[in-house]
Amino acid sequence: MTTNKSLSRFEQVDKEYEYNLIESSQDDFDDSFELQLLDVSDLEGGDASRARFVDSFGSAMEEVGFALLVNHGLDLSLLRSVESVALELFTSTPDEEKLKFLATKCAWGGALRRGYFPILESTSMQPNALEAWEFCREDFRLSSDSNQRLSPSWPNDRLERSLRPYWQGCESLVLPLMRSILEYLDADPSLYDAELSPPNGLLRLNHYPPVIETAETTASRFMAHEDYGLFTLLPANTIEGLQIFHPQRKAWSRLRPPEGSIIVNAGDWLKLLSNNRLHSCTHRVAVPQDPAQRSRSRISTPYVVLPHESSTLEVLPGLTPKYQPVSAMDFMTGLAGKIVKYDSERLTTS
Repeated sequence: MTTNKSLSRFEQVDKEYEYNLIESSQDDFDDSFELQLLDVSDLEGGDASRARFVDSFGSAMEEVGFALLVNHGLDLSLLRSVESVALELFTSTPDEEKLKFLATKCAWGGALRRGYFPILESTSMQPNALEAWEFCREDFRLSSDSNQRLSPSWPNDRLERSLRPYWQGCESLVLPLMRSILEYLDADPSLYDAELSPPNGLLRLNHYPPVIETAETTASRFMAHEDYGLFTLLPANTIEGLQIFHPQRKAWSRLRPPEGSIIVNAGDWLKLLSNNRLHSCTHRVAVPQDPAQRSRSRISTPYVVLPHESSTLEVLPGLTPKYQPVSAMDFMTGLAGKIVKYDSERLTTS
């Protein structure tokens, strides 16, 4: 079975622990672990409530790299609507129509693509049982120009209108969360204001079709990975499957976050700028344990904060850096190409 150690030499940040890419009988599980619950409204309270949020958020990112947000400003009705619209997009659009929107190169020399990703084409090493659709900020009509044309990434106008409030809600959380992280790290809270005004976001719609039970059915829907960016926002899912790897416990935990909450997890960029203090959390999606849930489609809608193409990524000032400054181009192409490099090396030596 392939583990992350097979890929570690291609990483842009340190990955010092080992885990299986898909669920295995060899895995240890600790389902007693619960994510830190963070009340975003504390940021608008007094000094004590703000300090409580900053400390809880920072310590969660330092321990495991995952936390739960409540009172975040995105209504449950909006989150349910986004999931419903995404499900309709994947299940009601004919395959031949989806293929008209195949993902095309977008940034970082092609490391970022936007558009449609057919099922089983995420990686040749360990195919992921999902199809996806990705959108960038420029795909949304966010200006005051009422005559702004619809981006060709959208199959219809209604989808953009339905997803725009969700995009805007996610964007509104980015700066408050980042300022909290910087405050926790004893850095200038405004240090990333320019970089994140606006943030370079990516919205990914994931569709995991119902599991067809066969003798070859695996425990994988999306193999274990760490996110590339600063952090990711992910609405809680009512269908199980999300698992995280706890680096100290060396065990996986099956997450069952409350509906309406939003998961926030650190990415490799946050790990780099914190000089390894904060943790880029490993996570994967497995087939549900509940047989009834296996017969249902699963939708997830992560919003990822990525560096701008012209940015330089570096460790925060005042620290003895474990990483040298790196261009966003080199950082992102390195991360995106690790599986291609691994496959190429494996084929060459086999």
